[in-house]
Amino acid sequence: MMKKIVIALFILGLVVGGLYYTFSSQSYKYSREAQRLYEKGEYREAFMLADKALRMDTLNRQAIDLRPKLKRIVEGEDMLNEATKLYEDGINKALEGRVEEAKLNLSQAYSIAEKIQGLSPSKPAAKELMKKIERDAVVVLDKAPETQYQTAIKYIGEGKLVRAYEALSNITVESEKVKRKKSELAYQIGMQRFEEASAEETPSGGVVQDSIYWLSNVDRNDENYLDANSKIEILKQMRTR
Repeated sequence: MMKKIVIALFILGLVVGGLYYTFSSQSYKYSREAQRLYEKGEYREAFMLADKALRMDTLNRQAIDLRPKLKRIVEGEDMLNEATKLYEDGINKALEGRVEEAKLNLSQAYSIAEKIQGLSPSKPAAKELMKKIERDAVVVLDKAPETQYQTAIKYIGEGKLVRAYEALSNITVESEKVKRKKSELAYQIGMQRFEEASAEETPSGGVVQDSIYWLSNVDRNDENYLDANSKIEILKQMRTR
């Protein structure tokens, strides 16, 4: 009986040893390929192989040494890409007059770039991005409302009054100039809808409601405020289809 147990344990040992050799051999195959890719600068693919090698054999010394370096590189690249995208989105939002959203994006971009580890190859680029944010942000944010205002004026010149109104609405901090222009546009658009509704015996309910909406956005300090309200009363009395 004892002899059978010894033989069984011996066979089991051979099987376990064989399996370990097989997995260990495959693990080192992956880690060697990871090292080759690392030397070629193909860091993301190398990281995936080093990680796979280490999961197959936790004692793979080559993978143990290589994986942390690759992880630092890949994470640095991902963080830099994210920070760059946030910076670009922030600048675009600033140019659209969306100042508060732009500030948030730029602040997040700076914070992420700052957190990239010093040993990461992406750190020098991250530092340059931080300088760019510090240099460009103030200038762009200061100019953002006026840039968006000029965009609205361009739309007005093209007859795109609703787009002009939307452009002005994207300006977070409204100056008196912006408020006046928005009110003026609301009156113009509302009157266009009013004339469209008045031209029909039974106008569309959508056109009537649209006219009421725009005329309701005329500022009480606007010279057309009283006329806008009188038109709203007329619109409310219209029989619609």
